[in-house]
Amino acid sequence: MVLFMDLFLFVIIALIVLLFLAIRLFRKKREQREIKSAGNKGEAYFNNMLKSILRNDDVLIRNVCLQVNGKEAEIDSLIINNNGIFIVEVKNYNGRLYGDIDDFEWTKEKISPGGNVFYKQVKNPIKQIKRQTYILSQFLKENNIRIWISGYAYFINGNSPVDDESVIDDIDELDRIIHTTSGKQYDERLINKAIEALTD
Repeated sequence: MVLFMDLFLFVIIALIVLLFLAIRLFRKKREQREIKSAGNKGEAYFNNMLKSILRNDDVLIRNVCLQVNGKEAEIDSLIINNNGIFIVEVKNYNGRLYGDIDDFEWTKEKISPGGNVFYKQVKNPIKQIKRQTYILSQFLKENNIRIWISGYAYFINGNSPVDDESVIDDIDELDRIIHTTSGKQYDERLINKAIEALTD
């Protein structure tokens, strides 16, 4: 009888542990779906706004995946014109963000409809675009393409915790950035070579 009770207790504990693990897995998958959904909605919203500022000589390339010397980068949007190449990393973070420009991660604070406060760590987009800019510059160098690259983080909800020239939360500001001549104008042949390399 004691052996039966011990076995019964073991089965009950094992079922409770399995149930707990299943709930955690379900919550994690739901959170990942929500993050992906928010990211997709943010990119769709951004792409619709982009249509209002892009000109005939602007080329937009989305979701560029690069690998150079074992380092990988996935870039949301690249805009190429005779002023250079512009990386735009779109962020659709809800809630309040805390962090400094040099932090590896920022803290996102979100308040649920029930008033509960949740905190989550997110990658610092400024560091992300600097890394993307470096990897893209190495990729272009390998293809003998010398074009100026600028990187920007576009915060759809205007909630960046830092004030920096690489942070954008207004489509008109992005318009000015990509269409203002900084002195060097690149010829069409070089622009086409870059486009070809990035879309191959």
